[in-house]
Formats: sequence, C-alpha cells, structure tokens
Amino acid sequence: MKFNEEINMVRDDFQQLEFIDPGSELMVKYNLFLPKKYDENRSYPLVMFIHDAGVLSTDTRVTLTQGMGGFIWATSAEQAKHECFVLAPQYSNRIVNDDSEATQDVDVTVDLVKTLARQYSIDKNRMYLTGQSMGCMASIEMLTKYPNMFAAALLVAGQWNATKMSVLTNENMWIIVSEGDRKAFPGMNASMAALQKAGAKISRAIWNGQASVKEFASAVNTMIAEGNNIKYSVLAKGTVVPEDQPDDGLNNHIHTWPITYAIEGLRDWLFAQEKA
Repeated sequence: MKFNEEINMVRDDFQQLEFIDPGSELMVKYNLFLPKKYDENRSYPLVMFIHDAGVLSTDTRVTLTQGMGGFIWATSAEQAKHECFVLAPQYSNRIVNDDSEATQDVDVTVDLVKTLARQYSIDKNRMYLTGQSMGCMASIEMLTKYPNMFAAALLVAGQWNATKMSVLTNENMWIIVSEGDRKAFPGMNASMAALQKAGAKISRAIWNGQASVKEFASAVNTMIAEGNNIKYSVLAKGTVVPEDQPDDGLNNHIHTWPITYAIEGLRDWLFAQEKA
C-alpha cells in the first residue's frame, strides 16, 4: 500500500465529534482516533495535536488534511509501536495570539481532554501535547495553566511570553524552531534564557533540516543522553526551505512542521515520557 493511500485511510479512521463544555457552554469540534483493538481493561496513552492558524475552519476534518501533525500518530506503523488515542481539535477562531493571550477555548479543550480520560481507559500519566505555530503557543498556555497534567510536549515553531514560560522548569518539553523564523526563533530564545535563569536544565543543538533519517536519529539520541528534561533544537537557516521557494521568515516557519513530525525519534521520545 502506498503511503498516500494509507494516509487517506487513516484520516477516515477518525471520528468527527463535538464537545460542549458544561460550565461555559462553549463548543469545540474535534477529531478522535481510537486504537483499533481498544480494550477497556487496558490503559492507553493519548496524544493531542493542535493545529496552526492557517487552517481555522468550521470543517472538523481540516486539521487532518494540512500536514502530518494530526494523523501521523494514527498510522499503522506508529500504532504498532505506540498504540494510543489521538485527539485533534478543530478551531474556527484564533485561540491564542502573538501577545501571549489566550481565549477560553484553551480551557474548554482541557475540559475535553479530562472528559475523554473519564470516558475511555486513558492513562492519565501518559497524556501528551503537541502543536505547530498557534498550536504550539496554545500548548504552552496549557502547560503553564494546568501544571502536571501532561507528561510531555513536543512544541513546534512557536513562541510565548518569556516570563510566563519561565515557570515550566520541570516540564518535559522538546522545542523545535527554525533559525530563519523571525518570530519563533527570537521569541523562543528569550524563553529559553528565562527558563535557564529560573534553574531549568536545557539541552541545545543546531540541526541540519535536510539531515538523513540516520543523522536525525543520532542527533535525537545525543540530546536524550544528556538527561535534561528540556530540549531545544534549532533548524539551521538554509536547510529548511525547499530550493524552489524564497528562504524567508514565513517559509522557514511553515516548513519547520513537516521536518519535525517526520523525525521518528522525536515521536518515540514523547511516548517514553511518563508523569512521576
């Protein structure tokens, strides 16, 4: 079976649902993937992917059609290694902005996660966050507002207020930005400085965005071996954007996403994390 054919089949395996928060009565649409051999007597991890602002839509499935961040976790190869629930909310409005402000949609989404954890046999010690751009920033807001809820986060191409983010010294985070990203790179540099000042232990590396599978695997293992709970990988400028496109800030931003989610070692690292 060709990979593109499997992608279409995987997308069809997601249910499209709606959650109405009992307290606020706000609604969030979402896509949910259940393990094929779900057994309520077992316990499963959950991965939640939050999309970027470029796919704001009332169509619930859009987050599954732009990039691989939403569906890669549900592919047969990934499920064979890490059988899990996959949650991919779909928003029609911006839930965070570049001023590090968030709407109530963030809280409603957390309520959704809590509801699913009660409804299904989900391991509350192995719930994971990931997101790109807007989704990265929303994930950071969730980490700061709901400490010790998520076991780890893979944060892609985003930035957040450095003072607000400085409280996350004990969170398991792997942060990926591109050097040519004019917002995420300087913004996340400031947050890393604030975290380090607050006592965080941070591993840092500059990666070639065009590295081979083997080279990425080695780079991931090198950072894991350092033993720090926060990892900051920067994709070097000139290695991120395809040759037929301008090597500008926007392209460095959006091309960070497919590079990151294609790195198997990052996905494996996420599932290896567990709340103490």
